[in-house]
Amino acid sequence: MADPNKREELSGVVEDALGFNFRSLKTLRDLILRPRTVFQAYAERDRVRYTPAIRLFLGLVGLQVLISTLWGGWAGLMRRQIETSDPAVRDMYVQISGDRLEPYLQHYGDAMGVAQPLLVAGFSSLSVFVLGWFRPALSWPSRLNIGMGVLTVGSVVGLLLMPVLTMPDSARSSGLSMLAIGVVYFITFLRGAPGVLADTTAGAWGKAFVFTLVLMLLVVLAGIVMALVGMGYALFRLGPA
Repeated sequence: MADPNKREELSGVVEDALGFNFRSLKTLRDLILRPRTVFQAYAERDRVRYTPAIRLFLGLVGLQVLISTLWGGWAGLMRRQIETSDPAVRDMYVQISGDRLEPYLQHYGDAMGVAQPLLVAGFSSLSVFVLGWFRPALSWPSRLNIGMGVLTVGSVVGLLLMPVLTMPDSARSSGLSMLAIGVVYFITFLRGAPGVLADTTAGAWGKAFVFTLVLMLLVVLAGIVMALVGMGYALFRLGPA
């Protein structure tokens, strides 16, 4: 039998290195396989069994940033999207950047790397108001953890689909990826809602649709704000042409 002290020590090393511990991995697994159990624990404010979902989400964002460096991070992704788009799109970015496209993309990527977790988490947290409408008795921390739990499962799928964004026709690939993530949001909520956020099957389906729609709109809105922040920061760093 494994020594509990050694297992705890190993868990601490993993947590220090990656921001994850074995409880985090268990939480992530159960959010995917049996979300109702995790939702119920969050509703009961059980802080022993599962890791707060916001921590999982930020850990996944860190992993996403690490993996994205394999193809140049946000700047590399943006460069590929421009290269595979209509030439008029590239001309537009060249004009915006004052014919300094490469440094513009680098500054844009730097801004996006910082802004993404903050803005996506911030906008997505507004979904707590929808969860409060579904179940007013839920505490604010419970609503936040459930909402971020759904977002976390979608982030896992987004992480797996990251290579798709580097393929030709990136606009279409991005659209299909968003559709897949939306389906995952819906299924996760639908499976986790019974007895926690909905009392009937029809209620679970209806609330899953509403919540998914709101969460997708919030994520899209966060993306628009991210793009504006990235553009503004890049232009600020470039200075006058």
